[in-house]
Amino acid sequence: MTPRTRRRFDATWLPFGMMIGFTVGVGLGLAVFDNLFAGALVGFIVGAGLGIALGFRDPRRSGTRAEEDAEDDLYRRQHGDPGPRGDGPSSGPPERR
Repeated sequence: MTPRTRRRFDATWLPFGMMIGFTVGVGLGLAVFDNLFAGALVGFIVGAGLGIALGFRDPRRSGTRAEEDAEDDLYRRQHGDPGPRGDGPSSGPPERR
């Protein structure tokens, strides 16, 4: 196979961008166009663009997974929280006496 040259798309950001854009678009539409429908349409388009732009963001620039995993492990060591596999002090069923 050829190496991947395109960045992955994180679709998680699309709904957030659309909600933010829709809200801003409705406000803009009421203030500028004096038409709620036009504002909602502009907001939907701007929000989709914002969500797509955030989805194509490079995750390596916003922090590394290793840093997040190290913080999670530190928290689990300090607080005794079970890990993702269920290992830890409270991973099993409660003991009966």
